[in-house]
Amino acid sequence: QKGKWICQELMVDAGTPGGKDGRVAFWADGTLKADFVNLRFRTDPELLFNRADLGCYESRNNGVHKVRFDDVIVATSYIGPMSR
Repeated sequence: QKGKWICQELMVDAGTPGGKDGRVAFWADGTLKADFVNLRFRTDPELLFNRADLGCYESRNNGVHKVRFDDVIVATSYIGPMSR
């Protein structure tokens, strides 16, 4: 919806090295929208997350689209949507 702010959250758990217990989950405005479990991300225990990137992909080619990012947070535990 144009002009509406949306809280989008992505959680990535690399799981146990060599194990198939990783997880990726996505929330929109505090509601779980996608949850991928039993993922294997790594076999080496030295391999850790070292960066986070923001991006936007738009598959429609019908003009200019603007996306604004605000209050970007990288954390080690769930925070949830902010109250305004």
